[in-house]
Amino acid sequence: MNATSRWPSIVVPAAVALAAAWSLIPAGAWWAGAPLEYYATAWQAWFWGTVVVGGGAAVVLVLTRGAAAARMLHAWRRLAARPPAAWFVAAVSVVLAGAALTMCLAVFAGNPRNVDGFAQLFQARIFLAGRLWVPPPPAGEIGNFATLHMIIGPDRWFSQYPPGQSLVLAAGLAAGAWWLLNPLLAFALVAGTYRTARWCAGETTARLAAVLLCLSPFVVAVSGSEMSHLPAAALGMLAAAGATAAGRDWRRAGLVAGALLGLVAAVRPLDAVAAAAPAAVILVMAAPPPRRIAVLAVAGVAGVLLTLPFFWYNAHTTGSWHELGYTYLWGPNHSLGFHPVPWGIPLTPARAVGLTSIDLHQVDAYLFDAPFPILVLIAVAFVAARRRLEARDAVPVAGAAALVGLLFFYWHRDVFYGPRFLFTAVPWLVVLVARGLVLLRRTGREILPGVTSGHAAVFAFAAAMLLGLVTVTPGRLAAYRRATPVFDLHPDRDARRAGISHAVVVIPDGWGSRLIVRMWALGVPAPRSTRLYAAIDACTLEQALDRAQVGGPSGAALVARLDSLAALGRPGVRTGATPDPNLRLEPAGTLAPACRGELARDSAGMLAFAPFLYLNRPSLDGDVVWARDLGPWNTALFARYPDRALYRYAPPTQGGAPVFTRLARPVEAGAVR
Repeated sequence: MNATSRWPSIVVPAAVALAAAWSLIPAGAWWAGAPLEYYATAWQAWFWGTVVVGGGAAVVLVLTRGAAAARMLHAWRRLAARPPAAWFVAAVSVVLAGAALTMCLAVFAGNPRNVDGFAQLFQARIFLAGRLWVPPPPAGEIGNFATLHMIIGPDRWFSQYPPGQSLVLAAGLAAGAWWLLNPLLAFALVAGTYRTARWCAGETTARLAAVLLCLSPFVVAVSGSEMSHLPAAALGMLAAAGATAAGRDWRRAGLVAGALLGLVAAVRPLDAVAAAAPAAVILVMAAPPPRRIAVLAVAGVAGVLLTLPFFWYNAHTTGSWHELGYTYLWGPNHSLGFHPVPWGIPLTPARAVGLTSIDLHQVDAYLFDAPFPILVLIAVAFVAARRRLEARDAVPVAGAAALVGLLFFYWHRDVFYGPRFLFTAVPWLVVLVARGLVLLRRTGREILPGVTSGHAAVFAFAAAMLLGLVTVTPGRLAAYRRATPVFDLHPDRDARRAGISHAVVVIPDGWGSRLIVRMWALGVPAPRSTRLYAAIDACTLEQALDRAQVGGPSGAALVARLDSLAALGRPGVRTGATPDPNLRLEPAGTLAPACRGELARDSAGMLAFAPFLYLNRPSLDGDVVWARDLGPWNTALFARYPDRALYRYAPPTQGGAPVFTRLARPVEAGAVR
């Protein structure tokens, strides 16, 4: 092996070994605020899981004299060789699409469950109305309709997100349900992953990667959701797949890859940057040497052209072609870099190391629900088979590392069915797992007649996958199903069954949510509202907003007043007085009557309004208008619809099934308390 060809055997194992070590070292506990028990619990589960799986697999192999592994590998060889590729990809795609639909309807109740999706679905309604934005609600009603991640400006109401996912959801809504395009996107994800993996590592790895996509509970859950990660991942993998054709037709390959990357930018811009890295590497490796610069230029031009509609959308919403809705709403600190952030803890280099550790740790935990760290498997396989590695083995590593590297400079994380911000990298990780298993199968010494240590490792992996799917996945699905009961509700269907029409229905939010939207309605910017809510106890904040709403200060003057209250350093404590765990009150003292009234309102039963905003027409003139219940501050809303019946949709008691309660119209429109 000459020096030029040796680099994959050094760089690729080193990269995957670094990722595996990073996922195990508790840097998230040291620098990112994660409890050490989070890591310790996983270490213990993985240790005993590895012992049980390894010991059990060894016993089975010894008792069967290796026949169990031989039969499994024989069955796989038949599956990998017999069905034509097109039929195989189609069959696997149908399986993933079916699993995603089952997840959506049986586990998620056919409802959106993420705050991002709530905003994107309402933006989809705006698109279906033939608009990019709509006029906001009247000033007195902003609190009834404002939700997180929706921008309500002086003359425009639109989502902070790029338009791509809302267009996908709009197509689904036009066809009858928001989730109807998910099966097509699942097909695209499988097809793109298969085609790319075949170019990178051959037919066996490609087919195994396609199957592993279907066996990942994380992939299935995200594919069944309303979130933007599935289309971004599917388009990104199709771009990489298109790039693999550069050896046959470099012009077309560059056009296809670039155009698809331009579409990714309209869905998840950061993911588009990450997806461009492996696509560019493939174009350079696949194109004839004299055409490598030219194919990148073609891809770049196509990408820019397909990104122009996104820029045009920005210009007509935020007012600037290069300003995203995120930064328009939250300010420049929403972007990448080490700086203060819109909410939470400022990002520092040490915190970035810790957050990346948590990301990779969650890949180990969620990708397959396996009882061992999956990144360690990849590292072991690539280190053991390092002499077999080729230049193309670096492509999936680049595909996964590009997004991990960009997220190193991003301040926000959350866990939704897994490390959702890494989802665009998941197909590349799955390709690495498949390639690692193929390498393991071809590595090792014979330990039983016809069975090598590599065969035994692959058999143990299959057993571990089965164990995880049987013991871990059902619990996860049950947790998803019962996590937030309000997301199982379908108030529009309930209204039809109850014969309710030409009505205004208010849905109760918690006191904390009401305080935040009232701040927005009174001119407090969203970034300031999160800080102020965390710094002022609920009762003090309630009284300040009450005074502002009946003629007191608003806008900048109100912000100054609230800043002075925050400077007192009395944020209150969590009292458990309502089901809202984040509500804080002064630990001692008598609450003002208005505050007692708000507590009583929550005690009577609360839901959440944001998941149901999208049930409205953007013009707020549908047969039923759905709004947030602000109690005594509903008067402007009710006055706007003088000829409609008024209802409250809420459980009569905490934990009960919601019912429609007819409301009397206020006698005096100006009465508030």
